Amino acid sequence: MKLDWDRIISNAVTVLVATVFVGAAAQLWNGVSSIDQRIDENLVELRATQSVLAPKVDMLEKAIQTLLKHLEEVNEGSPKDNFEFNPTPTIEQIEEERFNNQMMQQTQRVGR
Repeated sequence: MKLDWDRIISNAVTVLVATVFVGAAAQLWNGVSSIDQRIDENLVELRATQSVLAPKVDMLEKAIQTLLKHLEEVNEGSPKDNFEFNPTPTIEQIEEERFNNQMMQQTQRVGR
């Protein structure tokens, strides 16, 4: 019985290359999955922070507006700084900005 060593070695090298490729793809997938998980965890923390801080920002804006009105009365005129109060709650402003950023990113991806 005669063995075709060229064919055996060629098949072995092919299997080795395929195995290395599959291993590299598995490692890449694992890395991407762990990055996605970390991003999701950070987003949860950011959303929680937004939900806590947004009402406080609204409260501070109203307090500043009230203080400026009192300053106008005391100074018989307007204070040097104009403070424009936005009646839209801060959390809605954040969501609108996030939506606008997502739309801009999608249009940039489509343009590529």
